[in-house]
Amino acid sequence: MTDYTTDHRLKLESYLATHTLPKGLGHRESACTLAAINLAMSGKLTDDIPARMSEVLGRAAIALQDAMPTEMRNSARYKSLIPEMPGTARALEQERLAILMDWMWSVVLPQLQPITDKRGFGGEWRLMCQDKTADAARAAANAAYAADAASWAADAENRISLRSNGEYHRLRLTPTGANWKTAVGMEVDVFKQGTR
Repeated sequence: MTDYTTDHRLKLESYLATHTLPKGLGHRESACTLAAINLAMSGKLTDDIPARMSEVLGRAAIALQDAMPTEMRNSARYKSLIPEMPGTARALEQERLAILMDWMWSVVLPQLQPITDKRGFGGEWRLMCQDKTADAARAAANAAYAADAASWAADAENRISLRSNGEYHRLRLTPTGANWKTAVGMEVDVFKQGTR
């Protein structure tokens, strides 16, 4: 286990001042949040969470930095938080997780309300943000899925193209039309994105 030293911090701050942060792992000239930390601490290009760093912060950094727009990911505000992450240890993980979850439910998710209203599942989204339960989140996810499914249309070859980022996906096939009662099968082509 490597302690996070002043030298590591200075290397990290220097790197962040002169390099951009990409989505995904990146490379030595443009490394993600955790890779930049690891480059400063060990010289290795990896997005492993350092042993002396909070796992909650590490996992949140991966998810957030890959989801946020390029300008936000490379903003001075975000980059100023990164040198504070290493050395946070793992003693207060439950407290960190509680703060992160409260922020997600109270700040982040409610900001998406206008989008969900336009897409037809605003009621379920609002209820999810109020109830903050797994059941309410499932109902909102199902409503979002149904709204998306209603907007998809097959092309002349009966193909439906969609792009979805994430580790796990759920597919549902619902045959439509007067003569369709069942589907014989479904072919799924999956193409990996990024380097994670």
